[in-house]
Amino acid sequence: MLSPKNVLNIFLYVNLISWALLLTIRFIAFFGFHDAEVFNTYFYAKGLVLNVFLLVVFFYFNENTENIKDFNPINLLIRLFYSGSLCVVLSLGLQVILHFIEEPNVTTFISRIIDFLYHLNIILVMIFLHHVFFYWKKMVQHQQGHYIKRLWYIYEYSLLVSLLFNFFEFGFNHIPFTVTCLLLVLMAFYMSIHLKWIAYLNAKEKWQSIVFLLFIILYSAYFFYTVIAHSDIQHFTTDLMHSVYVLSMFGFVFFYAGFSLLVILFNLPTSSVFEQKLEEVMSFQNLTKSLELEEKEDYIYKILFENAIKSTQAKAGWLEIRDKTHQTPKVQNVHNLEDEMVEIFRKYIRTNRRRNIVQNTFGASDEPSILSTWGYQSMLYAPLNSNQKSLGHLVLLKQEPNGFDNDKKEIIRTFAKQASISIENFRLLEQTIESERYKSELHIAQRIQESLLPKKLNLNPQYEIVAYSSSAYEVGGDYYDVYYIAQKLVILIADVSGKGTNAAFHMAQMKGIFQVLAQMNLTAGDFFDYANTALANCLEKSSFITATLVTIDTETHQVEIARAGHCPTLYYTQSDQKARYLSEGGMGLGIVRKQKYSNFMSKETFVYGKNHLMALYTDGISDARNEFGEDFGEERLKRLVETYAYLPLSELLDTIKNSVQDFQHGTRAFDDHSVLLIRRIA
Repeated sequence: MLSPKNVLNIFLYVNLISWALLLTIRFIAFFGFHDAEVFNTYFYAKGLVLNVFLLVVFFYFNENTENIKDFNPINLLIRLFYSGSLCVVLSLGLQVILHFIEEPNVTTFISRIIDFLYHLNIILVMIFLHHVFFYWKKMVQHQQGHYIKRLWYIYEYSLLVSLLFNFFEFGFNHIPFTVTCLLLVLMAFYMSIHLKWIAYLNAKEKWQSIVFLLFIILYSAYFFYTVIAHSDIQHFTTDLMHSVYVLSMFGFVFFYAGFSLLVILFNLPTSSVFEQKLEEVMSFQNLTKSLELEEKEDYIYKILFENAIKSTQAKAGWLEIRDKTHQTPKVQNVHNLEDEMVEIFRKYIRTNRRRNIVQNTFGASDEPSILSTWGYQSMLYAPLNSNQKSLGHLVLLKQEPNGFDNDKKEIIRTFAKQASISIENFRLLEQTIESERYKSELHIAQRIQESLLPKKLNLNPQYEIVAYSSSAYEVGGDYYDVYYIAQKLVILIADVSGKGTNAAFHMAQMKGIFQVLAQMNLTAGDFFDYANTALANCLEKSSFITATLVTIDTETHQVEIARAGHCPTLYYTQSDQKARYLSEGGMGLGIVRKQKYSNFMSKETFVYGKNHLMALYTDGISDARNEFGEDFGEERLKRLVETYAYLPLSELLDTIKNSVQDFQHGTRAFDDHSVLLIRRIA
């Protein structure tokens, strides 16, 4: 059997001989024979020699391309760029020589030299064209099924048959020539839409591909221009514009390069998504969904195996899993194999080449008695390991040699890791799924809680109100609200005991109570009596809610502050630029259950001065701690308000918020933070 090296040498020698024959015809004409005599006598010989040359180049590049085992589109484009650059430079050198020796009325001697140089240019054109053509073939067939491969062979054979037109001087004014060209161009167009390799490129590789494709298109356009330009010169004897084979090949090269360029450009915005190739694109999402729905391990094995077969397009395979005692693995799932075949392959893996084929592939030529006998030429063996323990292995088979490229290997390697985790930590995964569901519900609860806080606070033009609230956990128990009725602003800030979802639930209850009672235009005592009664019936005995209710008459500016065990209110007067805390007192709502609550609350009234400022807050502000265990404290808050009271209210709010965060210096907040500022502006 001929080795690839011998075949390559034969092709090179035949190539040289065929071109020597073609150039011999030129030299015969050069030494005195008339053109008509030469071409009447050797017309068909000329076509034969040209076809022999084209066939040699065709099969040389076909064989050379088939020897490329590791498919890497960027490497292919780089090779095309270098070979194209070399061919273009040499061709341009020929064009420079032709430019200097061409004259309006050339002699026979000069015309022979020009014709000889033109045939040298044909060599460069055909080398570049075939090089691109067969690299495009490699890309078209990447990750494609048998249908596309069979269709490609039909296209190749049709292209070779079109070489018959090289024996005739047909042109586009001849129907057979035009029809054949059209059919081959349509087939080339269809082949050019198969661009699966683009999906495996990352952002950097896509930009590289764009640059190289532009150069390839430019080089192809240049060579096509030389073919067109030379067809108009009478003394050139080989006119490639009369070759269906050459024109069709140019069409395919242009189509595929152009489509590839457009598809890459359109896919650039989604490059970040495709860079997550294996983990996100393949079967892991389906696996997670299946774990949420099913509790049987057998079903998980089925999902793992089916997704492995689907993602690699394997023809056959099986999955072996060890039981919990890690005894001999049992065949769990089988695809497209008889039990006899499975046992033969299992025995082969155990006894012969297990170490050599771990996470790798081998072809039929390595072990023909095992694979080729059953029609398979590639095997991929992927062990399932966890914590240095073998859980089993996955075996996949394909009928094509080298059927598992690097991408497929990476898919299965990553998939095997995920499968190992799923099998070994099944119970843990169940808990993880529950945790994810809980987190999702917490996010929903967080959005709902945020919607409970009022979006509009400035309900009266005489008073400006700003506020913010931040939960220590996903949800919290701080609440504030504003209501306007009968020329009165009713403002409430409350803090539910406890944290998390339980506090958030009670916060929602307080929202409903406030919205109902605020509409009744009650006094502070009646408001808290009704609120305490309602909360005492729904709160646990260990839970309570502290609150401060502020009622402002917007006509008289009379203020009534009632406190239910909440933090003292800070009041700033502009006249003396001092702030003071209003009297403390009161008891949290829900604690008193059998007596009238208004007897336990604290109340204070005064007139709200113009440009005076009131700060309501929850104890998460005053009790905020730094890394040394020091509290932020009410005195620090007081000095902060006195120092920055001149600022616009929104800026003062940001100053308070940032000061608390800076004080904590990265220490995790253990309680919710809420602040509400009120300033009389008219």
